Amino acid sequence: MHRTRLLLLMAVHVGLAACTYVFSKHAVNGFPDSAALTMARALGAALVFMALTGGGAIPRPHFSPREWLRVLVLGVLLVPLNQYFFLKGLRQTVPSHPALFYALTPLGVLILAAIQRRKRPPSHHIVGVAMALLGVVTVLRPWESGSLATELRAGDFWNLCAVVCWVFYTAWAGRFCQDHDPRVLTAWSLILGALAMLPLGGPALAAMDFSAVTFLGWSSLAWLVIVTSVVMMQLWNLLLRHLSPEQVAICANAQPPATALLSALLAGMGALAGPQDLGPLFWLGMMLILAGSWQLQRFRS
Repeated sequence: MHRTRLLLLMAVHVGLAACTYVFSKHAVNGFPDSAALTMARALGAALVFMALTGGGAIPRPHFSPREWLRVLVLGVLLVPLNQYFFLKGLRQTVPSHPALFYALTPLGVLILAAIQRRKRPPSHHIVGVAMALLGVVTVLRPWESGSLATELRAGDFWNLCAVVCWVFYTAWAGRFCQDHDPRVLTAWSLILGALAMLPLGGPALAAMDFSAVTFLGWSSLAWLVIVTSVVMMQLWNLLLRHLSPEQVAICANAQPPATALLSALLAGMGALAGPQDLGPLFWLGMMLILAGSWQLQRFRS
C-alpha cells in the first residue's frame, strides 16, 4: 500500500480515536453497568460483522482448528479484557487519561518483542521506559489524597490493565494479519469475543433497565459499535497487514494531545461535565510518556 495512503489511514484512526474517548465517557454515564455496556457493544458489533460476512465486504473464514483457537484468544483479549477494563476504568476517570495511557502501546509492543527475543534491551530503551513510567506516575499522582484523586487513580488502574491487553492483541494480531485477510480476523475475533463475554455481560445486560438510558447514551453506544468496533478495528488490522506492530502503534502517540484538546473544547462548551484534569501535571506526564515512547521508536533495533 502506498505510504501516503497509510499515513492518511493513520490520521483518520487518530481522529476517530479522540472522538471515541469522549463518546465512551457519555456511554458509561448512560449505562449503569460496565459489563452490560461492554456486552451491548460486543453484540452490536458481532451482528454487524455477521451480516457483512459472506458477501463482498468480508469473505468467509477459512481457519484451521489451531487458527480458530488463536482467533478465540485474540477475541478474549479484545472484548472481555480490553474493552471491559477500558469502559470500567473510564467510569471513574476522564477521557484524556486513557488516551494518554494508550500512548504506551508502542512501548509495550517493543518491550514484548524484546522479551520474546530474550535479549537485554539497550540502554537507550531503558531510558525510554524510565521516562514513560515517570510520566505515568506524574499523571497518577500517588502523593495526592482526596476522593477525586482516589477515584481517578482507580479508573486509571483499570485503563492500564486494558492497555496491557491491547499490547498483546496488537503484537499477536500483527503476525496473524500477515497471513490472513485482516477483515476476516477483525470480524471473527470480535464475534468470538462477544461469545466469551456472555457469562459476565449477558446477565448484566438482561437485568438492565433500558428505559433509563438517555438518547446520548444510545447514540454513544452506536458510535462504539459502528465506528470504534467496526471501522477503527478494520483500520487497525489493515495497517497491521502492511506495517509492523511497532509502526502501527505509533498511531497511539497522537491520541493524547488530540483527545485532550477535544476534551478541553467540549468542556468549555458544556458538553463534558465535571473537571477534566488537564492541569500542568497532566501535560508534563504526557510529554514524558510521549518522549519515552519516541525514544524507543527512534532507536529501535
